[in-house]
Amino acid sequence: MMRLLLRLMLLAACALGLAPLRPLAAQEAVPAPAQLRDEAFQAAQKAMLTSASVALAQLGARFAAGSDELARLVRQRQDLVAAWKGADRALVKAFGMAASGAAAEKDVEARRAEAGALQARIAESDREMAARFPAYAELSQPQPVSIAAAQALLEPDEALVLVFVGTRETFVWALTRDAADWHRVAVPRDELVAQVKALRAGLDPAAVAVMRSALRDFGDTDVDGDGIATRAQSAFSRASAHDLYRQILAPLEPLLAQRRRVFIVAERPFDSLPFALLVTEPPQGDDTDPGALRETAWLIRRQGIVTLPSVSSLRSLRAAPATPAPLPFRGYGAPLLGGRGPPVQVAAATPAVADTLLRGGRVDLETVRGLSPLPQTEGELRRLAEALGAPADAVQVGAAATKSAVLAADLSRYRVLAFATHGLLAGDIPGLSEPALVFTPPVADGDDDGLLTASEAARLQLAADWVILSACNTAGSDGTPGADGLSGLARAFFYAGARTLLVSHWPVRDDAAARLTTGTLAALRADPALSKAEAFRRATLALIADAADPTLAHPAIWAPFVMVGEGR
Repeated sequence: MMRLLLRLMLLAACALGLAPLRPLAAQEAVPAPAQLRDEAFQAAQKAMLTSASVALAQLGARFAAGSDELARLVRQRQDLVAAWKGADRALVKAFGMAASGAAAEKDVEARRAEAGALQARIAESDREMAARFPAYAELSQPQPVSIAAAQALLEPDEALVLVFVGTRETFVWALTRDAADWHRVAVPRDELVAQVKALRAGLDPAAVAVMRSALRDFGDTDVDGDGIATRAQSAFSRASAHDLYRQILAPLEPLLAQRRRVFIVAERPFDSLPFALLVTEPPQGDDTDPGALRETAWLIRRQGIVTLPSVSSLRSLRAAPATPAPLPFRGYGAPLLGGRGPPVQVAAATPAVADTLLRGGRVDLETVRGLSPLPQTEGELRRLAEALGAPADAVQVGAAATKSAVLAADLSRYRVLAFATHGLLAGDIPGLSEPALVFTPPVADGDDDGLLTASEAARLQLAADWVILSACNTAGSDGTPGADGLSGLARAFFYAGARTLLVSHWPVRDDAAARLTTGTLAALRADPALSKAEAFRRATLALIADAADPTLAHPAIWAPFVMVGEGR
């Protein structure tokens, strides 16, 4: 991290026309700005990997629990890392003792040699893993990509944005096939976190979960679909969304504005905010006026937005074989759940649920059964199946929608997979360190706990061109420690064989989810030459433009879903 900071300081100094503070070493010449930009671009990718450490550690633990050769190598590396950490602690202690005169220098050298030998064995283990199991190596330890290598992956109408958030400032890179630029945002991390949290507060599911098509104005008391009088709140600030756009993306406008598709690689706090809802022009009208919301210059009006968990994941996606699976579609959803609540995909939304879902390290099945049913998910899956020409039995709902059924099925036969259910983030449940999807709980306790975790999803064998996760909170976290949903779930499904994911950032209204997913596939069916990002963009814009339901213009309703990954 220190080397990254020094490189960024030199890069910033060169860009501002200032003399650098000093070379990195006395014998080292000051690198050229282009070289500094590339080194900092790669170093930022390494630093951003640490944000996924919790989810990836859990994933590694599940892989190590297996009995195959991959499991052996994963366990071997975990043992080596544990040994290296112990040797490193011993080295630090030896340094302290030597400084106080209590130990000889040879003890320090012995500890240093031990730590160095373990580092060499870890590097050798990583090389063996990359050679024998390249997909897992990419999943667990993605390697940084140079600017030139990333540019070679882009089509002429594409751009890639990398956002690295430092303690005192943020650095943003933008690449196209033939150009690269960067800029520095002189805003401390804490201030950016506060800005993103303020925007997310305006998308609070508690404020919008009961918005139904009968509502005519935001902020007015009306009646939801269950006949309960409620007040729909709208605190989302389009001016704040425009301010964030001006800070993060506007300085790179020459590279971005004319591109039809933009890939985004970002870390906290931006991993919890869809870039599609940033506003490219000063907003007009009132933030609670559906008409003004429909006319807002949302970023998604201009171009398709694709999220990536890392720059290197684009390399993996573009290298994936294009051989299609033989069958068009398989869908699971509408689990049998007995709770009461609004028809919104919200799991573990209250402390009472979160506190009781796990008891003694075991899932409490009765509490899972107490989650709210999702009445529109079966219809959503059946419309998806119809759009793709799949038979009726391609949809598994109710008692058939179990985790056991998913794990037992040969899912490699399907080009499109859809899961329409509740979603849980890492940290939503005490003891759950990775995201999960909710299925129909079994009748009795057993291996099936009703929750398909990210590491279990990674063990699936897929050849899917698209995996649709029509469930809440499947895209990322809101900054809760350990809740890095995008890294856990997206990487897991990519490892399993998915090329593109459709996931969500917060609880979604299931009727809106159904329209977005079916609308995207309908756009692709009407024009097969469209990219997935463009098809999804058109479906989103159609939802915003529907004046028959004023609530649909609010970003809390249309913005939770994001696309993750897209091949050529």
